Amino acid sequence: MRVALKFLVLAVAVSMAMGQSEAPNDIAKKNEANQLYNDGNALYKKGNFQGAIEKYTGAIAIIPEYQYYYQLGLCYKNLRQMDKAVAEFENSIKLKPDFAVGHYALGGAYLAMADYDKSIESFKSVLKADPNMDRAIRGITEAYAGKAQQLLQAGKIEDAGKTVDEAMAKEYDNSKLYLLAARIYNKLSQWEKALDMAQKALEVKKRGSKGAEYFELGVAYKNLKEYAKARKAFQESKKDPTYARNAQYELDGLRGR
Repeated sequence: MRVALKFLVLAVAVSMAMGQSEAPNDIAKKNEANQLYNDGNALYKKGNFQGAIEKYTGAIAIIPEYQYYYQLGLCYKNLRQMDKAVAEFENSIKLKPDFAVGHYALGGAYLAMADYDKSIESFKSVLKADPNMDRAIRGITEAYAGKAQQLLQAGKIEDAGKTVDEAMAKEYDNSKLYLLAARIYNKLSQWEKALDMAQKALEVKKRGSKGAEYFELGVAYKNLKEYAKARKAFQESKKDPTYARNAQYELDGLRGR
């Protein structure tokens, strides 16, 4: 028993000695990594993203920290290298799964890549980590709107409608979603519903041209045979250069009605 006890004491002493000898080295590495990280931040603020990448990569080679990967991802995002940005944001949240800002950045990168399903999931992960991050809700609605528009352009009208319904069921209040719903209902010849959605789109949209919203409103009124209201809506839509030609075409078709 005494021999075993002496061995235990010796082992503890050696372990403590090793820990003491390694600690200064660990501190030095941490300081070196932090210095590279800070240098990277300074270059990032100046817009020198390539120089910042070198610094962040150097810091990661010493000690892989989640914030190093996150900043590296931001550099690639600013350089429009979205595949690399996604990889670094994913590395960041692997090290810190509750890193809400990292999930948000990942959602934004997927949104820029038009990978809407992954974008939606990433923004939802933001809210799991931080329910108070309201900007994530805006990100989700943008992703839903992008997905619905993508489906609509592909002629998948029913699927686009289901996507918009899913978003609205979660009370994601967004003018783009209402506009898409108006377009979908007009294509499905559900004029009353199209009218309702177009009106809501106009109510919710606070800034920018409303030519698209008024155009869908006009289409709904025209098919409901409310021609005076249709003409008024198309006149408003015509003020938007993007819709001027189509709106004038509709106005020409309403002459005499």
